[in-house]
Amino acid sequence: MAVAHAQASQVISSVIEHEVEMKGYVPVCVDGTGIEVSGEYFEGAGKLYDGSLGYWLHAAFVGGLWVTQQLQQGGGHPANGVKELLHETAAMLGQGYPVWARFDNAYYRKEVVQFCTEHGWDYSISVTSDTYKRPLRELMEDFLESDWEAINEDGSEHAAFLYHRPGGWKQEQTYVVVRTMQEDKQKLLFPRYTFILVSRNDIGLAELVKRHRGKQGQENALKGPLIHLDLHHPPCGQFNANRAFYTAGQIAQVLLVALQMKLLPKEARSHGIRTIIRDLIRVAGKLVYHARKWKLLFAKSALRLYWLSHAADCLVSSG
Repeated sequence: MAVAHAQASQVISSVIEHEVEMKGYVPVCVDGTGIEVSGEYFEGAGKLYDGSLGYWLHAAFVGGLWVTQQLQQGGGHPANGVKELLHETAAMLGQGYPVWARFDNAYYRKEVVQFCTEHGWDYSISVTSDTYKRPLRELMEDFLESDWEAINEDGSEHAAFLYHRPGGWKQEQTYVVVRTMQEDKQKLLFPRYTFILVSRNDIGLAELVKRHRGKQGQENALKGPLIHLDLHHPPCGQFNANRAFYTAGQIAQVLLVALQMKLLPKEARSHGIRTIIRDLIRVAGKLVYHARKWKLLFAKSALRLYWLSHAADCLVSSG
């Protein structure tokens, strides 16, 4: 893991600069996913939330950069080890940047809120458990129509603030409740309500919802390596060997993001690693020796030859 952290620390400043320029804050996301295994000889495999057999892969992202991860044995809670991931992420981020951390319902815990508060991070957490939503729904029953504020142009969604102190928590918390009236231009028979724990109420409701929904993009950043680097299937029977495998996968993702940030045009930063692999790493070329010089020739039909040209110029200028 020390090697992976060292690699990520070399790239994170470029990611932070890009995110602050584009969004005005640095998005952080901690997420976990089940890694299913087949067969009976995977050390440490246990039941996942859906009853299947596998491991838990926990990861933290700053923007699209995979900064840290843990492969944990199956059978535990999806949020186990979250404080260690947060501490490692905070150490790499340093101070002086506006951070917005986003979590799903598995991380609806007071220790997560406390960590973010102590480090000066803003945060938003999905509240999807029926148990956690029950008191919020009861508070919402007293709302008047004037309490709702439209958060999109067609008026299909409205939002409002709620204030509630969960059991065992010391302080009252702020929530945003979103009322959705239609989906994909189809009106719903009954409104759908979603709840988000937020750190601030001095930002517009539409902006708060937008910031939290950006979590999906960072969740896709985790799905990308699993799919495009073929990390869905741990190859080894021993647990520590599989941990090394996923650390190698993280290092590969960090190197791809480094290429994206340091060698490619700025417009390449809007793409996922699949595009980087396809249009930069896997572009076919022919190495020839002619007139006492080595040349690497590419077909003119290659989709993004200007990426290759830009990367070559950056390498030459860097010495």
